[in-house]
Amino acid sequence: MAEFAVSSVVKTIGNLLTHEARFLRGVEGKVEDLQKELKLIQGLLRDADARVENDQSVGEWVAQLRDVAWHAEDIIEEYILRVAPKKEQYIVKAYRGLVAKCACLQVHEVETEIDSLKSKISNLRMSMLNHGIQMVNEGERKRTRASGSKPIYAYFEEYFVGREDSVQELVKELLKDGEQHRVITIWGMSGLGKTSLAKKVLAHEKLKNNFDGFAWACVSQVYHSKDILVKILIELIPNQREKVKEMMDDELFKALHEIQLKKRCIVVLDNIWAKEAWDSLQAAFPVKGTRSKLLITTHNREVAEHIDPHGLFHKPRFLSNEESWDLLKKRASLEMKVMDENMKMIGYKLLEKCGGLPLAVNVLGGLLADTEWETIYKDINSHFGDKSDIFRVLALSYDNLPQHLKPYFLYLGSFPENTEIPATKVLQMWIAEGFVSPNPYDEDVAEQYLMKFANRGMVQVRFTLSGKIKSCCLHNLMRDICICKARQEKFLTILENQQDNEIEDYFSSSSMAIGDKSTWKTRRLSLNMLMSDSRVRQKENTVLHLRALMFFNSREWVWKQFEDIIINCKFLRVLKLEGMIGNLPESVGDLVRLRYLSLEGCMLEDLPQSMGNLVCMEYLDLQGLEHSKVNVPNVLWKMRRLRHLHLPKYFAENGQKNLRLDSLENLQTLRNFNPEYCNVNDLGKLTNLRKIIVSLQYGSYQLKIIPQLAHFTFKHLQSSSFEILNQIHSFTENELSNMSSYHLSCKLFIKGGIEKLPEYKNLPQQLRKLVLLDSQLKEDPMPTLEKLNDMVVLQLMNRAFVGKEMVCSAGGFPQLKHLVLHDLPNLEEWRVAEGAMPHLSKLGVSGCPKLKTVPGGVYKYDSSIGDRFFPRDEHLFQQDEHWQQIVLMRSFLINVSIAPLLARRINVRDLV
Repeated sequence: MAEFAVSSVVKTIGNLLTHEARFLRGVEGKVEDLQKELKLIQGLLRDADARVENDQSVGEWVAQLRDVAWHAEDIIEEYILRVAPKKEQYIVKAYRGLVAKCACLQVHEVETEIDSLKSKISNLRMSMLNHGIQMVNEGERKRTRASGSKPIYAYFEEYFVGREDSVQELVKELLKDGEQHRVITIWGMSGLGKTSLAKKVLAHEKLKNNFDGFAWACVSQVYHSKDILVKILIELIPNQREKVKEMMDDELFKALHEIQLKKRCIVVLDNIWAKEAWDSLQAAFPVKGTRSKLLITTHNREVAEHIDPHGLFHKPRFLSNEESWDLLKKRASLEMKVMDENMKMIGYKLLEKCGGLPLAVNVLGGLLADTEWETIYKDINSHFGDKSDIFRVLALSYDNLPQHLKPYFLYLGSFPENTEIPATKVLQMWIAEGFVSPNPYDEDVAEQYLMKFANRGMVQVRFTLSGKIKSCCLHNLMRDICICKARQEKFLTILENQQDNEIEDYFSSSSMAIGDKSTWKTRRLSLNMLMSDSRVRQKENTVLHLRALMFFNSREWVWKQFEDIIINCKFLRVLKLEGMIGNLPESVGDLVRLRYLSLEGCMLEDLPQSMGNLVCMEYLDLQGLEHSKVNVPNVLWKMRRLRHLHLPKYFAENGQKNLRLDSLENLQTLRNFNPEYCNVNDLGKLTNLRKIIVSLQYGSYQLKIIPQLAHFTFKHLQSSSFEILNQIHSFTENELSNMSSYHLSCKLFIKGGIEKLPEYKNLPQQLRKLVLLDSQLKEDPMPTLEKLNDMVVLQLMNRAFVGKEMVCSAGGFPQLKHLVLHDLPNLEEWRVAEGAMPHLSKLGVSGCPKLKTVPGGVYKYDSSIGDRFFPRDEHLFQQDEHWQQIVLMRSFLINVSIAPLLARRINVRDLV
């Protein structure tokens, strides 16, 4: 990790010398000398980092070098910020408060500081050489790294071995009628496989025809009761999604209570930590008069007994030696390999360290797939001597990571437990921090890093339909390892609301003076908590050195508290806010080094003019809460380095019009572009645009901009989407024909009435995805849509079609892979001719009560219900032998057909 710190600082200094040299006049020679000194030490650190655990002296030198490198970065960046004149483009009116507190550093003072650092580095280098630390050439390490590389999407899956007895027992209890054992709890320590067991149980064939609905919600240590209730209700009554989102708290409790009385449901509350969590949800779950079941997973039996002292308590057993061996072989891809007795002996000895804990066996298997077994056996006894064997196994997976991968893994610990971490967002955070260069090749490399963690069993990943990584998730125990290591390295500090004393200590700390060179605060701080004003005793030295500050679940925070914290975060590169209330303070404009700003989930009204100062910005997310109407000042054009811009979904009606975007030539992603508030002609200047989402919310006249876009030259455009909303009147055939001249690949989302679809030749010919909601089409849309040869995804939902019959002709939909029919209440008959939809691989049908049967022809396809689709209509399938399995993964209900003509093995993760 010290090597990463030094190399990161070397890169930062190089960028400063290149892009901001005018602010280093007088000291540039000293800065270049310091950069050279740091480069010299990198070769030694490649060897030293590998010896840290076994050699205390080396560990101390490595820690000192890390701190020296960070101190060097602070000195140079602070100097630039203090001497930059106000008139300069890149640093504007920043640091007035800081300048008022202390005199600006003079050139000779900076030179003295740099000379002192160079002397320290030189002395440490000599100590390491005298100690036998060897220089390791970067080229040699790259060759070693490349020789062990695997394809980015090596087959990855979550294995479940043994414990069929537990599955059968739980299924039997769930099928029982009556109020006995209404609540079934799976409890036990982390890593025992409670969540995996719950998924396996719900995938059991016997359950699919005995329950009307399934819902899954993860509670965790930080939770919001309303979010949990909304999530459960949407899964149980998906056709009322929008209505559920608008419900007040008491309405949510009442609705969920009633649906469990009317229907027979299974609701899973995964990972409940505290009794208080159940108390906040209890009113939504009926005690009597219901055939529904509640399945709980928790670490604590006391919590289970608090929920229902008369319920069934099931503690999964540990894996037997044979089951552990079977899981290890599968995870290490050894099922087809011949193993000698020595390997088996080492394997069984290593499994003894796992104690039958499935998570530990899984992680060990991922480790053994890439490393010599003898090496792992030797290392496992030399680390963490005061920890349990299981902890050693999990920690070893981190210790055996290549040095360059460790900071990427530690960064994942900043997200709250049980969080689905969006891959694109964490990737952009890495780029903003300088871990990855902002070019397409390096972004692909960073995605490979996530896959490497998955192949080692360190994270769980989900994929998009196109095969890209969509999100990843850390198991709680792996996150504990992550947090522990991150603190040791001063890489990251995580403060959560259950750590009351630690939070108080962090913000009230006065033990470190600003000029103290011996101890340096963490570079990244993640706050996942609710906090009142009295808790924030902010001290300048606690946040001065931060490069990343992240707030999660901060709904009780107000901007004033936030301003108290960030007022001294002058070096911030990443600022992620989630759920704050009120307007962003003007002082945010002082964060002139900021490259990543996310206001996702914040309740915003007005953004400050001072945001125009943030000229280093590369990623800006202004979406806020889903229905927030935001006033955006006309300053975004100043952020010329912007590569990803997410505009608000809705703009304030009296807000700024004609926002300038024409100067953003580096922009690659533009989301929620609204021609009512932005200039369409500006898009022609965005020559590097790869993805655009256009939001048309103000009537059919806006459809005219679609052919206008067709005249722009987008050389790099990979994806264009149009979200069209019209709640005033129905679209006419002529109005929709305006889209015919759009010749680029695109996706369409249309919500609102449609009198009649235009002829297929008057629709975009490269239309790949079409979603129709509330269209109220009276004529069958299939004869028109099936002629669009490039269409891959079609979703007809929420009364998109109100007729009785649909027909898919032979040869129609030649590329269609994904079809959803939801909430079509009048549909009675659906006919599919032989040869229609030859590539269909995923089918979702729900909310069609009059539909008599799904056409038999679709069974020759690999059919399923995928990401955020809906529970299927039981009457359509209950007599059909082809539907044999239901798999519930977290909040997603997936129906998997294993028809005889199945062409390939299904990986459930591919479906979501």
